[in-house]
Parts: sequence; structure tokens; C-alpha cells
Amino acid sequence: MRYTSLMPASELPTSIQKELVARWRETGRVLEAQRHAELAAQSARQSQQAAFDMLQLGGMMPVDPAREQACGLIEMQRLFARWRGRGRD
Repeated sequence: MRYTSLMPASELPTSIQKELVARWRETGRVLEAQRHAELAAQSARQSQQAAFDMLQLGGMMPVDPAREQACGLIEMQRLFARWRGRGRD
């Protein structure tokens, strides 16, 4: 049987599935170590710039009208105000 990237994992023999999981586990470990090393090597200025860049990406996203109507933060503020009001009664 020939294995292709389009084949569902459930059709692969268990031994092949286990081998793939082991490879991905090792790949994840190596990538995590690389990410950690790169972050540790950054200067404070590079870290600040990376954080700023990520925040700027959020500003480029289109506004979701549904979130404007039902924001979790606003809802929590309403709850806190209600609780605060009940404490004074």
C-alpha cells in the first residue's frame, strides 16, 4: 500500500500512525527549543518592536459588529456595577 499526504490518518496502519505521532512530538520539541533560543537572544528593543507589531496587526482587522454589541469586558463591567449596587442596599 502506498501512503500519501492526502490519505486520512485513520486509514494508515497503527504502526505508521505511531511513527508519525512520534516524529511530530520530536518536531514540536525541536521547534519549541528553537523558539525559546530565538526569544532569549532578542534584545529588549527587538522584543518591544515585536509586541508593538503584533498589537498593530489587531488594529488592521475588520471590526466585527457582533462583538461591538456584545463585548465580554462591557458585560463584566455591567455585572460588577450591579453587584456593587446590591452591596449598598
